Amino acid sequence: MLFVQNVNGDQTAFKADNVQITDTLGQYPTLSFTFVETPENEVAAQMMIPFTIIEVPENKQRYRIVTNNPVSLGKYKQYSVTAIHIAKDLHNKYVDERLEDTQSLKACLDLLIKDTQIKYVLHDNFDNYAFSEGFGGGYADDLLMQNLASDFGFEFYFDNYTIHIQKKLGTKESFLFIDNANVSKISYNEDYSTITTYIKGQAKPIVQETTDETSGSSSSGGSWGWPFPSVGEGSFSLGQRFGYDGGFRPNSFHDGLDFGSVDHPGSEVHAVHGGKVIIKSYMGGLGNYVVIHSDDGYNIVYQEAFSSMSNIRVNVGDVVKTGDIIGYRNTDHLHIGITKVDFNTAVGKSFTNDGTWLNPQEIIRNGIANNNSESSVDQPTETVEEDKPTEYEIHSEYLSPLVEKAHWPKVEAEPITDDNITDENTLTNKLKASIHDYPDIEYTLDYANFKYNSVKFNNDIKVGNYGWLRDRFGIDVEVRINSYTWYPQNKQADTVTFGNKRFDPVEWQVRNQKAFERNKKLGETLRNQIVKAQGNMMSQDKWNSKFNEINNSFINSNKEILKQFEDINTRLDSIEKTGKEEGGSNGTSEP
Repeated sequence: MLFVQNVNGDQTAFKADNVQITDTLGQYPTLSFTFVETPENEVAAQMMIPFTIIEVPENKQRYRIVTNNPVSLGKYKQYSVTAIHIAKDLHNKYVDERLEDTQSLKACLDLLIKDTQIKYVLHDNFDNYAFSEGFGGGYADDLLMQNLASDFGFEFYFDNYTIHIQKKLGTKESFLFIDNANVSKISYNEDYSTITTYIKGQAKPIVQETTDETSGSSSSGGSWGWPFPSVGEGSFSLGQRFGYDGGFRPNSFHDGLDFGSVDHPGSEVHAVHGGKVIIKSYMGGLGNYVVIHSDDGYNIVYQEAFSSMSNIRVNVGDVVKTGDIIGYRNTDHLHIGITKVDFNTAVGKSFTNDGTWLNPQEIIRNGIANNNSESSVDQPTETVEEDKPTEYEIHSEYLSPLVEKAHWPKVEAEPITDDNITDENTLTNKLKASIHDYPDIEYTLDYANFKYNSVKFNNDIKVGNYGWLRDRFGIDVEVRINSYTWYPQNKQADTVTFGNKRFDPVEWQVRNQKAFERNKKLGETLRNQIVKAQGNMMSQDKWNSKFNEINNSFINSNKEILKQFEDINTRLDSIEKTGKEEGGSNGTSEP
């Protein structure tokens, strides 16, 4: 049962199926469900209109509808609905004002929520932050999630219209999953390809006099390219192309471009345009997906290509260039969508051809053509003085302790330049937070059912919580919940995704020591097995000798018996011959 309320304040309850909620760290929670327009649900069906609110009784959270897809189902219609948490109303406000210089987090938040229903609660104290270019000039939720969260270093969650802000969400020792007890299998994947152990950076640019010059420049968003460079543009069928799809989808509209694994082979998915990763999540209909925002205003979504979150190799906050590998396709196609509208808003218009979604094929093709033309055009040479590279007052570097403690090599990360940082400590802290001196490890649970499992554990499953996994070998690993998809109204298995586990340097030393000890033990075991095998070979030789002795004795005995049979046969032949000579030609004698 769910509750619905329209913009007029009218309310009703209705019976829904497949109710699914996904909570992800640093993102808006999402809700999806289906229901059939039976007589008892008729009023609710009529209330499925823009800005309608859905309330889930199990968590008492409210969500606004973003997509509604009614399909005829015999006598009735079946509705498939997706909704985003009510806190998304924060996106309704565009902040024109700007705060300059050094500001407190409270001052920034007050600016964001001004004239809205949104409230906030600060659970920790935060140092002030120095903005070299000021704060503001954007949608309120983007400024919260993409600017303030990283600048002040906090995490957050939503309770309807209230934002709760903490330095770190979650509690320790919140859950325990034991293999073959309350889960059937624990598996994990470790990726070492992204590890870096050294990073340097610079900040606070030195103001220089500008020179009078004329020069060409490329787009601030960078160049364009195809996701599978070895294939290039390739060819697309009607159902794969953007726009009219022949009637396969609602309104016969396809909001992106599909790169099939047959016509566009390859597993490596390359970035078609540079930008910053702003979303990495899961959503019904999109699957595991990633959104990259470019400097020139494009939001580019890569979806339907990744069966697991581990197939996406970039993370929120990463900056990628055109051609960088962002993940590995292991499905039958990659869908790319491009919009200049806020992504969560654009999702609500996935089947609406109103200009929200743009044609990726044309944008990429034209972008590549412009790249080539720019590179071939002679640039003006009337320059009074060449540009000097920007100089910075603050320089810092950071070397991971794993280089010394775990004997890892020095692997350099891409340097960081930040014009907003004005002191060395802040820059150093940013370097520490930016280095990737740990493997990407994703843990998964199969067939876990936390609410209805017969084995009773007091597991507290919330995004941000920490707990333990124990595998069938008795190894304990502390992990943190990054995303949680649950089904509040049916006994369907929940899905938990655990964020990357950053091991302490001691962990790697312990692993190396265990490997040494096991290798030593294995060597001893193999040596004992060889000695035993050699002993068995000697014993086998003795048995072979004894067998040969018995066999020869048996053969000799047989020879003696055969000789006796031959003697008997000779005597019988002699008796028979004598009888014939004495009894006549017929061999008989008279009485």
